Amino acid sequence: MHLFGRSWLPVLLIVLLALVSAQPALAHAQLLATVPVDGAVLAAAPQQVRLQFNEPVSPLAMTLIGPDGTSTDLLDETVGGESLAIALPEAVASGTHVLSYRVVSTDGHPIGGAVVFSIGRASQAAPTPGADPGTSVALWAGKALLFVALFFGVGGAAFQALAPLPRVGRRIALGLTATGLLLAPMTLGLQGLDALGLPLPALFDPAPWNAGLATSYGATAIVAAVAFLAALGGLATPAARDAILLGLLAAGLAALSLALSGHASAAAPQWLTRPAVFVHAGGVLLWIGALLPLWLLLRDRSAAADAALARFSRSIPYAVAALLLSGVTLATIQMGWPGPQWLTGYGVILAAKLVLLAVLFGLALWNRRSLTAPALAGDSRARRRLRRSIAAEAGLVLLILGLVAGWRFTPPPRALALAPAPVASAEPVLLHLMDATTMAMAAIRLGKAGPVQLDLAITDIEGVPKAVQAVAVTLASPALGIEPIRRDAVATDTGWRVGDLTVPVAGTWRLELDIRVSRFELSKLEAEFSVP
Repeated sequence: MHLFGRSWLPVLLIVLLALVSAQPALAHAQLLATVPVDGAVLAAAPQQVRLQFNEPVSPLAMTLIGPDGTSTDLLDETVGGESLAIALPEAVASGTHVLSYRVVSTDGHPIGGAVVFSIGRASQAAPTPGADPGTSVALWAGKALLFVALFFGVGGAAFQALAPLPRVGRRIALGLTATGLLLAPMTLGLQGLDALGLPLPALFDPAPWNAGLATSYGATAIVAAVAFLAALGGLATPAARDAILLGLLAAGLAALSLALSGHASAAAPQWLTRPAVFVHAGGVLLWIGALLPLWLLLRDRSAAADAALARFSRSIPYAVAALLLSGVTLATIQMGWPGPQWLTGYGVILAAKLVLLAVLFGLALWNRRSLTAPALAGDSRARRRLRRSIAAEAGLVLLILGLVAGWRFTPPPRALALAPAPVASAEPVLLHLMDATTMAMAAIRLGKAGPVQLDLAITDIEGVPKAVQAVAVTLASPALGIEPIRRDAVATDTGWRVGDLTVPVAGTWRLELDIRVSRFELSKLEAEFSVP
């Protein structure tokens, strides 16, 4: 009795469709704005900090670090979505605070950052913990090895649809799939460590495992583990038909697992990108999974080796065509039209991958057009060359898989395009302030809410530079409910300057100047201006 009958097919189809449709059609998240703005100096502590993203995100860690370095966990006070509202404690001390956050986007990749704001006055900000390099290296290595286990192990199980595996090839494929079965949960824990920014020893805590499951990579790890189990069953069963069915099922699940998370599968439009990732991964599985068995079979001249080589030669063009079509589609969506974004880290990895792929395709074409026919005709020299070429293909594949694992750490250009562009240096806002005896020309250099620079030129009523003893600058916005922010100007060779001034939010502001002309004379000037 076979393990799979016809009645399993509708159930399997429903499960696969449910898994594919479980993920929303969104892209890699980018932080668009914060309230208050980064670097703001506030007269009083706000009730909450708001982080605005381009898509819904789930908070993983939210920590407020006070001026004295004390950390307060605010994760329970955070509501997820496109706009995260983080409620602050009732008692927030004066000085500079750092809100350190880590959230996870739809593609399963964490995004971290920090918002700095000050209450009353700016002080020395406490350092924020950064990503642990050991965790990053371990995550890259774990995913690279997982890819090797998927494509060579599960791919080897799928090769049984073309020809029986040689005994050594079966043992190697069994070892790789068993290793992959261990790597799938291990990379899930590492994903959680990376999401939370924790070091490797924290892997023994429950928090990173919960965080890993909360990301879309949780579905990838689970489905990949099921794929490894199916591959193990296909490699262990003596029944040829069951081995073929289980091998093809494992290949389908492996391709599906890669379509459930990652930059490419999370990009819009979902009706195109997820099937494209599935087809791309499936083509890679059929190609790479055949390399080791063919290399082993071609050691000796046999009817089984010739039959396997002939079937592979006939079928591989279809897999390569699907791989190329889906790959071009995904690269176009991720990269967009040629431009500066192609020089990002993601673009550099893609360029390196394309160079290696060009060499790989060249070798594969040479094998098929120049070596396969002579090898099938009994030319021992052609068989030796073909085995060396297959070994070279396998080496190139390992390099490519290492590059692909590095994409976790590089947001794609399509996501970077959503991030707010840096505001160019705007023309200064010029204000003319005067009373009966004193004039001041104020130049406020700003492009938007945030740190600004204020330069003052002070003269008498005739426009002649006027010697003054001190200048105090006050910014206030009663309409916005913001109390006055006061700074003392510093004398320069050309006038007076305030360089540590911050306009925390956009709106209408009032500038007040207290100009101490002498011990007995004080000029008070004021004017209003708008901040975009």
